[in-house]
Formats: sequence, structure tokens, C-alpha cells
Amino acid sequence: MKNILPAIAATAALFSLALAGDAPPAGAVVKDAGELDFKASGSVPPGAEYHLIHEDKATSAIQSLVRFPGGYFLPPHAHSHEEVLFVVKGGMTVGLGDKSFSVGKGGYAVIPAGMTHTIKTKGWVKTELMVSVSGPFDLKLVK
Repeated sequence: MKNILPAIAATAALFSLALAGDAPPAGAVVKDAGELDFKASGSVPPGAEYHLIHEDKATSAIQSLVRFPGGYFLPPHAHSHEEVLFVVKGGMTVGLGDKSFSVGKGGYAVIPAGMTHTIKTKGWVKTELMVSVSGPFDLKLVK
């Protein structure tokens, strides 16, 4: 998690630059909400969309915005690297083992590498997450 927190802080700093109206320094990227290009994900069940915010060239760690429609369920799966989920809009239930945890707007979950988990959106409201993965993104469905 130590590797992900600086990236989240850097992303927040870039957003504050955009709000201030300053041009970002060379190498920085600042986008307004209307400029985001969400794409369908080929690695999860249909309905999910993502916008890649940043991919670290050295580690392939990623930060992205992910949108799930209301009623969406991501079945049991795991990742090779730690995953941090921060709820921007809506809410979700994260299943970890035989327990479920409710996470609303402003809440987050840190899921260790290799831990099987599920995600279900709350009700029929669209949910948006900021997702950080500490290495290359992968998704392994678990039966």
C-alpha cells in the first residue's frame, strides 16, 4: 500500500491544479470530467467501464476510474497485486471470504494480492470507483 498512496496523492494534486486554472507542468496530465474517455473492459463481465488515469512505466502499477451500472456483480476473483478501491459515487458491497462489507461514497477497501473477493453495487445506482493496483492489472476468476 505504501507504493499506492503517493500515486493517489499525486493524482489529487493534479486535480487541484486543474481547479486552480494553472497549466500543468511538462509531463503532468490534467483532465476535466468532460474529457474522460471511458472504455468497456474486456476482462470483467459486460457493463463495467474504465478510464485509465495513470500507468507507472517502471512497475506497470495503474490508477483508473471504474464505473459499474446499478445491480452489477463482479464474481469471485483475485489479482496478482494489491488493489485499493475508493468509492467516488454510489456504493458497493465487498465480499471477502465469508464476510461482506458495505462501502459508501468516500469509503475504501484495500485488498491484498491474491485475496479472493467479490464486488456488488448497492441497489440500482451507478457506482464509480478510483482503483489503484500496485502492479500490472490482471483479474483471475475463482471458481
